[in-house]
Amino acid sequence: MAGVFINYRTGDGAEAAVLLDEELKDIFGPENVFRDRRTMQPGVHFPPDLRRHLESCGVLLVLIGSNWLSLRDADGRRRIDVPGDYVHEEIRCALEWRRTVIPVLIDAAVLPTKDELPSDIAELTERQSMQLRVPYAHVDLPHITEVLRGHVPVAGAAAQPAPPAGGNVIHAKRSSISTGSGNAIYTEGRDARSGGTP
Repeated sequence: MAGVFINYRTGDGAEAAVLLDEELKDIFGPENVFRDRRTMQPGVHFPPDLRRHLESCGVLLVLIGSNWLSLRDADGRRRIDVPGDYVHEEIRCALEWRRTVIPVLIDAAVLPTKDELPSDIAELTERQSMQLRVPYAHVDLPHITEVLRGHVPVAGAAAQPAPPAGGNVIHAKRSSISTGSGNAIYTEGRDARSGGTP
């Protein structure tokens, strides 16, 4: 069993989910990283397809932003409490199946307390969390990917051994992140280049 499933709430963490997905799929391969809007094709019957992907993953990353717990539906109910809520169900199943579940706190978000969560996912608060500060993604993403290397096979060139002594390889990513007005905007796109010996 391998692979990473990115669990996030629309309206709280979608930009960070894209940022994380772009980084992880380059390291572990797109087939080993699930993000619904990239992975699932139009017309797919998503409830069973979602469950199939969740069953095949060994790690669930739960992206938690500052509004993750407080977002409400049209009737005023917290979305985490609404029966059939996908974020809730994915966490519940992953905990029940004893998968590795890692809360990823976005920017200044804090982990909810047990009393704030539905009882069937309260165990989430007992899992060691990580942080993804979008403006400092260049610092936080390498730490997240390093932890995941212990759980997920590394794909392709990313799995190659380090270059011999005296060699110098530089990998550069191109991304556009704007945090104006408090909203993070991530533009997908990447470059890579290699340099020779100094």
